[in-house]
Amino acid sequence: MPGDETAADADDIRAGQPTLFTDDIEAMAAFYRTIGFVETYRFPTKEEPVFITLKWSAFHLTLADAAAVRGSTGLSGIGTSGSHRFDITVIVEDVDKTVGALREAGAPVVLEPRDQPWGDRHAYVTDPQDNYVQITTHSNHDFGWSGA
Repeated sequence: MPGDETAADADDIRAGQPTLFTDDIEAMAAFYRTIGFVETYRFPTKEEPVFITLKWSAFHLTLADAAAVRGSTGLSGIGTSGSHRFDITVIVEDVDKTVGALREAGAPVVLEPRDQPWGDRHAYVTDPQDNYVQITTHSNHDFGWSGA
């Protein structure tokens, strides 16, 4: 239950995280490590992993082998959708540098870095499962833009 004590480290407590299903968990982990994520969990540890959890600052992301999850849950639709129904947004200090590193690692850049009217700079790439990943800065500037 929320608020109950857990066995997690005090700096690693979280209420949840998104899970991305994949057919190639190691390629997905390598992609997110290029952005700067650090692996915090792998199961199993000595065989091909079924789950990998990565952390970027306070943001956690779990990668899961789609076939293994389909097999253990019986949910045949796990990891089978090809549409872009969401994106993962990662806030970085330097969009251009991060996108350059991802491009060098082979990630497709689907929207080149550009400035937004509200002061952020962002770009879009896709990960190895073709999920949109928004690489962005975050400003606290108020330029009077209403979003309408």
